[in-house]
Amino acid sequence: MKLYIYYRISDKSRPKEKLLNGDRFSCLRNAIKEFGAENIHVIADNCEKQTVDFIRSFEKDGLTHEEITLGNSGSFVFMLDKIIKTRKPDDYVYLLEDDYLHKSGSKKVILEGLEIADYVTLYDHPDKYKLTIDGGNYFNIKNLQKTRIYLTKSTHWRECNSTTMTFSCKVQTLIDNYHIWKKYTKTFIPKDNLVFCEISQSSISDLFMFFIKMQKTRFLILLRNQFKKNKMKNIISAIPSFSTHTELASIAPIINWDVI
Repeated sequence: MKLYIYYRISDKSRPKEKLLNGDRFSCLRNAIKEFGAENIHVIADNCEKQTVDFIRSFEKDGLTHEEITLGNSGSFVFMLDKIIKTRKPDDYVYLLEDDYLHKSGSKKVILEGLEIADYVTLYDHPDKYKLTIDGGNYFNIKNLQKTRIYLTKSTHWRECNSTTMTFSCKVQTLIDNYHIWKKYTKTFIPKDNLVFCEISQSSISDLFMFFIKMQKTRFLILLRNQFKKNKMKNIISAIPSFSTHTELASIAPIINWDVI
C-alpha cells in the first residue's frame, strides 16, 4: 500500500538541545532509509544553500522538493493545501517534521495503524505520563487520562487525545478537519496540542484554557467530561514508540534512540 511522505525542513527552527544523531541531515537520511526517497516530497522552508544542496543530492533516488519562505505555520498550511489539491481522498499521507528519528519497520507499522484509526502517530509522547501541572497533557488533571489499548500485527497502540505536527492519515481526514487545522495555524507556531484535542474531543474553548492556567481542577473536570461526550476522530500512538522527537526534553520513553 502506498504511503506518501511530505517532509517539512527549515533552517529557521528554534534552537533546541537534541540527540547527537538528531540533526536535520541525520533525520532526513533516516526518513529516506525507512520510507524510500521516491516516496518523499520535501518542502524546504527558509533553507540555506547547504541544506538545499543536501536535499538535492537525493533527487537521483527519486526524492522531490520545493523551496518556500513561509515560516512554521505557513509552511504547514502550504503543505496541507498541496496535499488536498494533488492527492486522492483515499491516499495515505505522512506529514513529517525535520526533527524525528524512526525505527526499522516504521512504514509497515503506520499502515497497520491506519487500518484502525483516523490519525496515527509513531511517537509515544512523554506528556501522556505527566500531570498537567507538571507539564503533562491538558487532560491529565488530577490523574493520568484513561485510554484504550489496541493490537495490530506488529505493535500495540494507545488511544490518545493529541500529538505533534508529525502524523499520518487519509487525505479525506485532512479535508474533513481542514477548518480546524486552519483555526490553529494562524500563529507563527502551530498549536498542535489544541488542534488535536478539538479533533479528537470537542471544541477547546478559551474558558478551558483559562481554567488550565488558573489550575481550577473542578471546572476542568466538568469540561473534560463534556469533551468525552462529543468525541469526533480517533488518534492512536504506537507503544513503545517507533519514532521520537529528537529534542532531549521530549524523547519517547523506553527505546535507546542514540543507536538509531
